[in-house]
Amino acid sequence: MRTIYGAEPEEPGGWETRIATITADAVASADAGLIERAIGSLLRVVREQLRLEVLFVGEFVNGNRVFRHIASKPGQDIIQTGQFHPLDETICQRIIDGRMACLVPDVTRVRIANSLPGYYDGMGAHIGVPVRFTDGSLYGMLCGFSFEPGAHLEERDVKRLEMAADAIAHLLAQAEGREVRLPHTR
Repeated sequence: MRTIYGAEPEEPGGWETRIATITADAVASADAGLIERAIGSLLRVVREQLRLEVLFVGEFVNGNRVFRHIASKPGQDIIQTGQFHPLDETICQRIIDGRMACLVPDVTRVRIANSLPGYYDGMGAHIGVPVRFTDGSLYGMLCGFSFEPGAHLEERDVKRLEMAADAIAHLLAQAEGREVRLPHTR
């Protein structure tokens, strides 16, 4: 087990327990403000555990990826809620359609080969997974990045991000008044 940011080593099942703890009160109350805070808390925990500068939830709206929820390392507030990019320019779209993997250790090295715009130059690691509601409909993506290449990230981290995306989809569904079933682990 590894220690991250001086935290205690993760216990088996600890990741799932932390996600469940953060989401439980928000789901039980169905209070929009509490749901927003739970998503923010969840993003902060995941960002810190994966050692990323930024973690965000992007919604797909009218051909754009719109930043809806963001957790940034202090001093790294480079994206803001409500900003957007055309979806066809994003790594998010490339992950959804299978042109790029969920985990890219060094985006700068593959930017040109993947026809990504210049604003991706200088990006290190990127990790992202779809956020889908229980009915299978796609909300958008849960993504994170760092400015340094991410040799520390591994497939286990993709699975963790998928669990977090399930929990976020659950919270978003609750906030939208959709039918809510318990998030599942993968």
